[in-house]
Amino acid sequence: MSRMRFWHPVLCTRDLPRERPVAVRVAGRDLAVFRARDGKLGALEDRCVHRRLKLSIGKVVDNKLRCAYHGWSFTTEGAGESPGTPKLHACAASYDCAEAYGAIWVRERGGRQPLPELHRGFEQWTFAGCVINAIKAPLELLLDNFAEIEHTVAVHPQFGLEPDRASETVVKLETTAKSFTARCHGPSKPPPLVTKLLAWTWAGDHFHSDFTFHFDPPRSAVTHYWTQPRTGRERMAKYFLYHYFVPKDERESMVVTFGYLRSRWPGFDWVARRMGWFVRAKIKETIDEDAWLLENMADYDTGIEGMKLSRFDKVLGITRERLRKVYDGKLQA
Repeated sequence: MSRMRFWHPVLCTRDLPRERPVAVRVAGRDLAVFRARDGKLGALEDRCVHRRLKLSIGKVVDNKLRCAYHGWSFTTEGAGESPGTPKLHACAASYDCAEAYGAIWVRERGGRQPLPELHRGFEQWTFAGCVINAIKAPLELLLDNFAEIEHTVAVHPQFGLEPDRASETVVKLETTAKSFTARCHGPSKPPPLVTKLLAWTWAGDHFHSDFTFHFDPPRSAVTHYWTQPRTGRERMAKYFLYHYFVPKDERESMVVTFGYLRSRWPGFDWVARRMGWFVRAKIKETIDEDAWLLENMADYDTGIEGMKLSRFDKVLGITRERLRKVYDGKLQA
């Protein structure tokens, strides 16, 4: 089955201009995404059916995408016409395209999956917006990185496990045929001043990372927070992230993140709503740290044979099995 039967977020709404298309690559397909003058979104195969120029270097004229080569124009549904031969009509391959939660989403025509309801259950949280990070690594290695907490020992100065006490970390894993959930906590590394003041977390606290992975399409729901280890009481703030892991092709991927904040500080919501840009910058900075790691892999073999794996790495085999069965469409109903 095609991976494009699922909705994939591919572009932040703020990055789509009014009068020109944007090229995106998802699951090995090159698309030109554009917004017509009437506001309707379109996603077409990024190749003119006339002489195969990229439609993404064209421009939007009224409600159509006009090719830069000979001026052929196409509607959001892909219906095309030639200005030089008015009776000649053509059809470009088109995709379903929608806008939600500050992102542009695409899937193949006729897909049955509804758009996700990301805000459901988060009415009391502050939505910080959407962030996209490019990753120069295959989807499997990207998932490996986000599916374990051990790498926070050496990476991510904003959060993670205290290196000298990482052996005390507790990891609990729950699996289903289509997903898995990991609940992890251990001694926290000293947080930076901003995190310390926002969450009111101190030396000796425990850092928690609870995450659930689904594969239709690949995505995770992650909650990070701190607790006082003696009482188990949560500190003043926590944050939640939806990560969508989008394969561009067999070699490159991207992470599309939707961020939420919650705090017990009085007046925090008012402040957080005006600091979305700051939160998005921190999310991008943090995921760029993961991107740097993945860009420096010794090789990009997605197999796990021959690796010396630790107790944190049980999910590596699970992600590959779920990708094959769920994302690639081989799981029997």
